[in-house]
Amino acid sequence: MRVLFASVYPHLPEVIGGLQTTTDDLCSALIAVGVEAAVLCGLKEHSGALSDRRARKDDDLGYPVFRVADPIQDLALLVAAWEPSIIVVQSGTTLLPMVVAALDTGKPTAVYLHNVETHQLGGTLVPDPSILYLSNSGFTAQRWRALCGIESTVVPPLVLPERYFVSEKGNNVLFVNPTPIKGVEIMFGLAAACPDIPFLVSESWGLDPRWRADCMQRASRLPNIEWSQPTRDMRAVYARSRTLLMPSLWEEAYGRTVVEAQINAIPVVASNRGALPDTVGAGGVLVDAHASIDRWEQALREGYMPSPRFNQLSELARHQAFQTAAAPVILGRFMSALAGHAGTL
Repeated sequence: MRVLFASVYPHLPEVIGGLQTTTDDLCSALIAVGVEAAVLCGLKEHSGALSDRRARKDDDLGYPVFRVADPIQDLALLVAAWEPSIIVVQSGTTLLPMVVAALDTGKPTAVYLHNVETHQLGGTLVPDPSILYLSNSGFTAQRWRALCGIESTVVPPLVLPERYFVSEKGNNVLFVNPTPIKGVEIMFGLAAACPDIPFLVSESWGLDPRWRADCMQRASRLPNIEWSQPTRDMRAVYARSRTLLMPSLWEEAYGRTVVEAQINAIPVVASNRGALPDTVGAGGVLVDAHASIDRWEQALREGYMPSPRFNQLSELARHQAFQTAAAPVILGRFMSALAGHAGTL
């Protein structure tokens, strides 16, 4: 089987996010069991140099990655050259045009839904037996069923534990992806309210340079905030972390960072948005996204300060991660769904 993942978003290492990391882990796992995998993706955002906008192919990640300015337009050409068994269209800024382009190739087509953002569809999704719909969580599946009448197979993001496990534990509160929708204002409010607690901010998505400069300036005024660059290897980050803070304001369709942290017995203090209640489970503390900073501080101290409660949350976090992220089971579910769909067309 040859699986082509297609999205208009850039891929690793140009953008480091949940979608990109999940795709990378999935490609690596597929290759390990003898399935060929490749990625068609867009080019890096905020790039001014013309040379950075040229189409190119690389195998640096262990599988072919085709980086082009217009993945929708170039999909047919790549399919003719690479000849995949199935195309997996992934969430992007214009999902439906990519789905149409995939169907036009005549190849079996799956759509892997990683979020619930209707403004990124570029049209309307409809139930169609020629399309296999996959969702990254029960929450995502329920939302798309309510929105479009779509039935989808739930396949949680594949997380390879060995890529995230560390034996050390630090003393920082980790906050990943300093953007408004991820709750960066809550993080700044907590850092100001808790000068005795160190915070580690790790960049993720490609930040607008002006937004990044503004955030770093604010962080420099708070001595308990350390700012770190995006990294593909999160083990060094988790080794310095004691608690994960995830006060998302948008509806998280899954919350992959939660699982990566919980693999290391790191409790999570998160908002109750989207799929986070299910992903966090008993291994953390949930707070209403719009609660006061006082309430957030109370939850953070519960999930951070040394106490029997912290020890309990730490154990429950590890248990939750390995219950949620059973990689062989997830990979088997993904391959079975794709093979069944490709065999029926």
